[in-house]
Amino acid sequence: MRAGGDFPILCPAWQRMAAGTDGSFSPESPWVLTSASVNFQANGVAPNQVCWLTQPKTSFPGGGTLLAIDSVSGNSITLRHAHQDLYIGQPPGAGGVPLVQFAVPTLSTQIEEASYNIKRRFAIDDSIGSDVDRQSSWIYDIRELREATVLTVLLQRYLQEARTERGDFDKKVQRIRQELDDVLARVQVRWGPFGNSAEPSTLFGCKLSR
Repeated sequence: MRAGGDFPILCPAWQRMAAGTDGSFSPESPWVLTSASVNFQANGVAPNQVCWLTQPKTSFPGGGTLLAIDSVSGNSITLRHAHQDLYIGQPPGAGGVPLVQFAVPTLSTQIEEASYNIKRRFAIDDSIGSDVDRQSSWIYDIRELREATVLTVLLQRYLQEARTERGDFDKKVQRIRQELDDVLARVQVRWGPFGNSAEPSTLFGCKLSR
């Protein structure tokens, strides 16, 4: 959602989870993309990843359509619009669409690295089993951490792609860098179901612990 139409460019081609040109939507299941040649489940495609539909142009004009993956089953994936519940909005395969060109790009490697670094910044340690207040599952409000992770990944990828002089990427680097600085400055990691189980960790007050 934050990258918009830049998402396919920012995802390295070698990180695609799946790709093909034989996808199809049946009139009876316009949200379900099926491919005879690609076993999505065996490839490790998972819910909440992104599917990029680019052909036929009559159905997916311009740079194509980006949809979220809701569920995976063998050679088929059920799609939905990003940040929407299943079956909300215009289905991508309304009326049935054959010969669909698709890809499942991912930034999972970059997300893992950014998540690791942010956990270290704010003393979040999943390996501590005896102190539940320090486990990431007990973080009261994870939205700001997610935003910081997203902006970190985008900044890294825009910086790398800016070397190719793609459009306005230099300007986006400046804007995202400022947004990330602002987010990191205000993040407070609060613990427990009510956010008061321990002193909050901040960028300036936390320390690493084992």
